[in-house]
Amino acid sequence: MDASRLDWNDLRIFLHVAREGSLTAAGRTLRLSQPTVGRRLRSLEEACGLPLFQRGAAGFVLTEDGEALVLAATAMEERVLGLVRHIAGRGETLEGNLRVSSSDWFLQHVLSTPCAGFVARHPGVTLELLADVRLLDLDRREADLVFRFQPFTAPGIVQRHFTSVAYGLYAAPAYLERSGPPRAGEAGAGHSLVAMDQQFDRVADMDWLRRHFPHARIALRSSSRELQALACAQGAGLAVLPVIIAGPMGLARIEAFGAPPGRELWMGFHADLKRLARLRALIDHLVASVPAQI
Repeated sequence: MDASRLDWNDLRIFLHVAREGSLTAAGRTLRLSQPTVGRRLRSLEEACGLPLFQRGAAGFVLTEDGEALVLAATAMEERVLGLVRHIAGRGETLEGNLRVSSSDWFLQHVLSTPCAGFVARHPGVTLELLADVRLLDLDRREADLVFRFQPFTAPGIVQRHFTSVAYGLYAAPAYLERSGPPRAGEAGAGHSLVAMDQQFDRVADMDWLRRHFPHARIALRSSSRELQALACAQGAGLAVLPVIIAGPMGLARIEAFGAPPGRELWMGFHADLKRLARLRALIDHLVASVPAQI
C-alpha cells in the first residue's frame, strides 16, 4: 500500500459505497455522478494495491481487505466529523447554513412559515429544508436539526418535545353522498380507506383504522400525508389525517368514532452544536412560533 496516495475524499466515497451497496446510490447521497464515484473508488484500490469490493449482480460486496478498511476509515470519519462539529459549534455569528429535516407535510404546513420569517429576520442564514422520511444521521451532519415522531435514542443528541399533533377521521362530502357516513357496528363494510404505506403499517392511526373498520377495503396507500389528503378530497375513501392539513381542505370530519390517537413530535440536534448561535436562534424562533398543540 502506498499510504502517501491515500486521499480522505476517496475514503469517504469508499465508505458510502460500502454502506449503500452501489455506485449510483452512493453518488446520489454524495451528489456526485456515478462515473466520478467509480473513478475515485478505482483510485483508492490502486493506492491500496488491493481489491476492496467484489462486483456482481448483488451489487458491491466488501472483500476481507475491504471490511478491514471500513473499520479504519470509519474511525477516521468519526474523528473528522467530531472536529467539524466542534468547529461548527463555536460559530457565534448569525451567518451560515443550517439543514433542517422533517416529513414533507410538517415542513409545508407547520415549519415553512416560521422558517421564512426567520431568514427574513436573519439574512445571513441560509436554511436548507429537507423533506425526508429517512432518519438522517446527526453525527454525520446529514442534518443539523431534525423533527421526528419518536424520541431520539442515539448518544450525543440533545432533544426536546416540540409539539403534539391532533388527527381526525375525514372524508370528502362527495364520498359521503355516494357511500353514506360510516356507522358504528358496521365495521366499515362497504367503505374504502386511504391509508399509510405498508412500511408504516404499525403507526397508531393504522391500528385505529383496523380496529374500527376491519371490513373496509384499503383503496389507496401512500407514505405522504399530503397525497393521502388529496386522494381523500377526491373521494377515494376515509382517511385519518392531521387536523392542520385536513381543516383547510373542505373535508368533512367524522366524529362518530371519537378522535384517532394524536402523535408527539420531537426535535433533536447533536450536542456538539449546542453553542452554534444560528442554530440556537432558529430553535428559539421555532419554539416561539409553533403552538404546543396543532
